[in-house]
Amino acid sequence: MISVIVPVYNTGQFLERVITTLTAQDLPDEEYELIFIDNGSSDDSLEILERHPEVRTLQEPKRGSYAARNHGVREARGDIIVFTDSVCFPVPGWLSAVCRHFDSNPETQAALGPRLPPSSSRRVRLVSEYENKKAEMVYGSMDPSSYFGYTNNMAVRRAAMLEYGPFVERHRGADTIFVKRLVDALGCQVVDYCPEMAVQHAELESIRIYYSKIMTYAQSRKSHSHIETVRPLSRGERLKIFRETARSSPIIDSVQLFSLLAGGALAWWLGGLGVGQSDV
Repeated sequence: MISVIVPVYNTGQFLERVITTLTAQDLPDEEYELIFIDNGSSDDSLEILERHPEVRTLQEPKRGSYAARNHGVREARGDIIVFTDSVCFPVPGWLSAVCRHFDSNPETQAALGPRLPPSSSRRVRLVSEYENKKAEMVYGSMDPSSYFGYTNNMAVRRAAMLEYGPFVERHRGADTIFVKRLVDALGCQVVDYCPEMAVQHAELESIRIYYSKIMTYAQSRKSHSHIETVRPLSRGERLKIFRETARSSPIIDSVQLFSLLAGGALAWWLGGLGVGQSDV
């Protein structure tokens, strides 16, 4: 049994498509459950969820996506718990890829997969390829200082979730804190990357939004650095990822990617300016 946990807050415009992609997964219905947790939405999200009997709909009054996820974990029946967001559309075969990965890697306690853009924009595609290549390199290393987490596409064995969870109920960064707990306790080999386990992220539709998210992540990273430190990648590591991403691309794409990443570095620097710990 797999439990898919999806927190929901004012994302009614995406929910029908999210539910459709999840109910169309290539596993028998009895082998997975869908748990959506409404987190106090003021739009039509709850109404949409209640129209779908194939979805278990819960309500979490405490505001925050990690509080909603923790509620879902408490209700989950699956041996593997899979997290995604209500703005993400899992690709066909997403759950079967999760099953194959965990069956083939008994030591794995958590797996993370790529986030793909819904946009056909070449610029967005390039930075998405870079970010996914970065995740693949980090989880393939044996350096726990660089590990991070993201709950819009992460699968965890139930036993590990119960032992090293729940998520810290804070505004951002609790997924990274959880992953760091795992690798600190059990070693880097228990967290890895599954390239077949992909979702489309509806919000990755423009470079402007990409830069905005980078600034938000920089603020979050600084605010929880006193709890769990994630080592920034070195210039050499970033250059290696860039080369891997650009290897099979035309030279014009490589030049454009380099300029986009320079803009991302500026966004990260700006996001980290003057950020305190007020959201802890």
